[in-house]
Amino acid sequence: MLSILGFEMVSSEQPERLERVFWLSSRGERRESDATLLYEAGKGVRFDIGFIGRGNPEISLDKVSRFERELQLGRSRWYMATIILVDRIGRGSRIARLAQEIGGTIIQMSMGYWPQQVVQVLHREIGFKHELLTMDEGQIAAYLKSRLQEVPLQDFI
Repeated sequence: MLSILGFEMVSSEQPERLERVFWLSSRGERRESDATLLYEAGKGVRFDIGFIGRGNPEISLDKVSRFERELQLGRSRWYMATIILVDRIGRGSRIARLAQEIGGTIIQMSMGYWPQQVVQVLHREIGFKHELLTMDEGQIAAYLKSRLQEVPLQDFI
């Protein structure tokens, strides 16, 4: 998804660039998020993915509350928004409201056009602009399928 949006995957060790890049967490790292995105000086987003199924619909609150709102990279301090991608939110769940109260956003992947919702949150939180922001819902699936062909999948293996 982040590659489709024009971000480049880099190593978390010593990224050469600090704009429009992201890295994925690995098992060996002290993992705070599944992915970290740096947009421009001082602005970034942490992503976490949670598959909560029909079990405890509130399990995602743990994911939201553990993230720091700032990241220290070298001598720079970055404001970090939080996006939690979940498979579903239980009926009557308070998780979306609770996430907002602590500065996070939860997006359901079971909703048809969740990639567009991610772009909308990125726009609101860090000023990111992308054609998905205003794309007609009927065009999104074909657009994503087309752009997926350009993603260097071998880099993720």
